[in-house]
Amino acid sequence: MNPEKPFPRIESKISLFPTFMLQTLVYGMLLLGFAFLIALPAYGIYKRGIEVMLFPALICFPVGLGILIPTVKEYILKRNLIASTIIVDETGILYCNSKREVVHQILYSDLVFSGKEYDVLSVSTGSSGIMPLLEVFTESEKEAAKPLRIEMNLPLHVVKDRYTLYAHLLRGISVFRPDLKIAPQVFNNYFIDPETWQVNKKGGKYLFLIILLAALLLCGLIVWLVFSFG
Repeated sequence: MNPEKPFPRIESKISLFPTFMLQTLVYGMLLLGFAFLIALPAYGIYKRGIEVMLFPALICFPVGLGILIPTVKEYILKRNLIASTIIVDETGILYCNSKREVVHQILYSDLVFSGKEYDVLSVSTGSSGIMPLLEVFTESEKEAAKPLRIEMNLPLHVVKDRYTLYAHLLRGISVFRPDLKIAPQVFNNYFIDPETWQVNKKGGKYLFLIILLAALLLCGLIVWLVFSFG
């Protein structure tokens, strides 16, 4: 890359319909949880008396409050701390809220050597699903180099250009931290051409279709279990 040319800045793009469906599902489940675990038992106490509804209420109220209170606190009361945009620029990766305020960041200057063969890796975890997470290493005054895993996901949002974001972040590491070694497998996992930093869209599309098919099969299994044992 020509050092005289500014490093481009890119932002995450959101898939509107999948995001709408995801948010509808989550908030719909919360509404149903409130209705069945809080409102319905409370109405039962009002109509039938505390003596009859005491045992169901003692089960439903703690479960309902245990689910609703943390969720409301996380997604409503602390919504200013929730990232809704990912930005990759000449400083690193920035996670910003709806007010364009940075709520979390990983700067190129924060990265350190891993002490292994490679300093930038990709790892698969149970929480990451099919797509592996990018692993880098940082350190602080109190701690030596420790792994940090980077996700191109946003709470309650579906990011459609996550591969492009990974490619641009890796490109930034190669430009601003050429001392760090990127494992070749990283480029294969994210369908990135290391010569052009372009994403093989067909590879990303096939993985998306696999994830979509897996999600549909899981939904079908849940529906089948509900009707079979309901």
